[in-house]
Amino acid sequence: MIGGIAYGVILNDRRQLRELGSRLDDAPYLGAPQAPVMFIKPRTCFRFHGAAVPLPDEFERVEVAATLGLLFDRDVTKAQPANALSGVAAACLAIEVCEPHDTLHRPAIRQRCRDGFLPLGAFAAFEPAFATVEIHTVIDGGRRHTWSLSDLARPVPELVAAITEFMTLRAGDLLMVGLPGDAPTVEGGEQIEVTAQGLPALATVVQRDSIR
Repeated sequence: MIGGIAYGVILNDRRQLRELGSRLDDAPYLGAPQAPVMFIKPRTCFRFHGAAVPLPDEFERVEVAATLGLLFDRDVTKAQPANALSGVAAACLAIEVCEPHDTLHRPAIRQRCRDGFLPLGAFAAFEPAFATVEIHTVIDGGRRHTWSLSDLARPVPELVAAITEFMTLRAGDLLMVGLPGDAPTVEGGEQIEVTAQGLPALATVVQRDSIR
């Protein structure tokens, strides 16, 4: 059960970082991230398998980035990569929904933290193989996107170790380990299914005004 905070991580896709290239040197940061770049999804963002994602009137499309969520069952702090996943009890598929945007240097609160913008699948007991699983996104019956967690700039154990160097991941927290830089976009009415070996599938539909 997610009793804590849901965290996401951006700029953890090796290919995306390579494509961004010199843009990462722009002001105000003047360089690539030296630590994980994180954001929080409020609980009002949560939707579960089969529930619809609302599409606000002002959005034509939304980005749907499939990823893996890790659920912690004990506090983890100052972990080393070798033991970083010992506090992970379960994992699920997740879809990080946001308004498409290209701003790297401002917190994307308005774009990411909308009601219903985090569909979550059912949890499965954590297996180490999930840390490098290949995730598929099917939209209206056609496979639109595939990416592997082996493409993460910080692999899952290293990511957890890096995060817990400066903060504690607490029992009940959910950590989404990274987002593909080339995630697809969808419009109202489109059906989405996300799958990965060993994990329960996650299905949702984007519906305009579905929570009014």
